[in-house]
Amino acid sequence: MGPRFVTFAALFYGFLAIVAALWCGLRGFDVRILGESSAVSVLLGLLTAAGTVFLGLLAYRFLPSLREISGELAPRLVDGADSTSLVLVSIFSGVGEEAFFRGALQQEFGLVLASLLFGLAHIGPDRRYLVWTTWAVLAGFVFGFLYDASGGLLAPILAHTAHNAATLLLWKRSRKSSRKAGGH
Repeated sequence: MGPRFVTFAALFYGFLAIVAALWCGLRGFDVRILGESSAVSVLLGLLTAAGTVFLGLLAYRFLPSLREISGELAPRLVDGADSTSLVLVSIFSGVGEEAFFRGALQQEFGLVLASLLFGLAHIGPDRRYLVWTTWAVLAGFVFGFLYDASGGLLAPILAHTAHNAATLLLWKRSRKSSRKAGGH
């Protein structure tokens, strides 16, 4: 994940956020960023991220297919990436996807369809990736509940961004540690 990928992510997720803003503007949707209380939104977002990261670590430990997929993806996604790039991509994806899926789609079609579409956007190249798609559907519901509960995008954006950043950084760290332990 080099500078070109980070630039692509910025452009792609920026475009997604613009599409969401235009959609909401054309449909007359009221998109509140901060929600009812920015302090509550921050707290909910960070607590949710802690919970999803913990559940992700449990899933990794108990699902061999997830470990297999992670081993295949790591060389392209985390091994050569610096921490700043991983955090930037996490921010871009958290903002862009939440603006689109919660800000626009959830208001247009409701929680269930927005969550299912979020999961479909995370479908992989073969059946082994269904665990990832299922995880994304569940995350879509969690982020959607956060959006409804907090009254704005801040909580789901923080939860999504912090989850992605923590997961990518922990993944990178564990790969580096296992290579050191293996004498590489």
